[in-house]
Amino acid sequence: MKNTISWGNLPVKKKIEKIDFNHRIFQNKKNKLLTYGNGRSYGDVCQNNFLINLESLDKFIEIDQETNTLTCSANLTLKEILKEIIPLGYFLPVVPGTQNVTIGGAIANDIHGKNHHTAGSFGNYVKEMELLRSDIGKIICDNSNHSSLFYSTIGGLGLTGIILSVKIELKKISSKKIRSISKTFKSFEEYVSLNKEIENKFEYCVGWVDLLNIRKKQFRGIILAGNHLEEDNDEISVKNNLEFNFPFVPSFSLVNKLSLYFLNYFYFYTGKRKSEKITNYKGFFFPLDIVNYWNKAYGKKGFFQYQFVVPNENANNFFREFVNELKNCNETPALTVLKSFGPVPSLGTISFPREGVTMAIDFPNKGIGTLNFMRALDDIVIKNNGALYPAKDARMSKNTFIKSFPNHNKFKENIDPKMTSFFWERVK
Repeated sequence: MKNTISWGNLPVKKKIEKIDFNHRIFQNKKNKLLTYGNGRSYGDVCQNNFLINLESLDKFIEIDQETNTLTCSANLTLKEILKEIIPLGYFLPVVPGTQNVTIGGAIANDIHGKNHHTAGSFGNYVKEMELLRSDIGKIICDNSNHSSLFYSTIGGLGLTGIILSVKIELKKISSKKIRSISKTFKSFEEYVSLNKEIENKFEYCVGWVDLLNIRKKQFRGIILAGNHLEEDNDEISVKNNLEFNFPFVPSFSLVNKLSLYFLNYFYFYTGKRKSEKITNYKGFFFPLDIVNYWNKAYGKKGFFQYQFVVPNENANNFFREFVNELKNCNETPALTVLKSFGPVPSLGTISFPREGVTMAIDFPNKGIGTLNFMRALDDIVIKNNGALYPAKDARMSKNTFIKSFPNHNKFKENIDPKMTSFFWERVK
């Protein structure tokens, strides 16, 4: 099994033991366990002293073309699934910014994508799950059988049992190619107006913001939007995305104000010149996957990702306070993604996605200063009735978690008595 440091590459000081899965796993261990997928959570929701490695679980895929459903083992990655279903004219109903997460992890974190304004989150398409519990053994749960457990497992951070297999609804597509456009904006108000207009025309929509430029009192960014082609056309050729590995972990972060200044400048002005184009689905949905292990660029200290959502009615007030806090700190906001969550409600008891504006920001780890800055952001988020995303978190407090997820007590009732995580021990 590979290194269990999560995607933020933050130093792990606690001892971690890796255990191969077997169906008697709960009988063989007195200590509390946690299922480990592909380690793409940024913080400590995927970390524990004892991790269950699902690589030994048999992988399988079954596609029912009459009901447009997929039944598969939970240890498959989205990349492996897409490889099988796209040639049959299907796509996953929701995908995040990487295809290297497992299907079990997608459910446990109730992932969201560029189409939340029309589709909602991933859990909305889960029909049933096969779950292994330490107290009741193997069960099938759905919205009518063990329904409380079913809804707690969606977005349940892997704490309700081991997800063995799932059945999900697939999306029919006519082409894997994407017709996309990009539009620039120069204020948050312009983003809101432009995004609303674009969301009425496009299934997929996401924004990028240059937060370094805000310190110059200039809010600039790009909205990227797209739709699957309505019919495939072999005469339209698209480039296949080349992939390469980031070679090493440098002793210091290569992500700094100077490198970001040039990267942001290049991205904004190249995006500004683009109009409509046809692109490969990988380049549109998973651009960062082109560089495998790009997280190494942040160096040995790693980085934090900070993702929040605030209600639409509080968004303007939040961003005024957020920008003031950002101007007065010594932090370096790197990759910043801005999206709108639509009105489709999430099914999970403690799912993160809810209607509003969400932003995800990478910050190189500078130690106590970075932690203090994010605690200040927590106060602004909670004051504006917002929430933080556990899948991206490595340091939120118990108080912040409770205020982010008002149904936390209901969720606690369904936690498997033999499962926990470093995250849960911190916030429970």
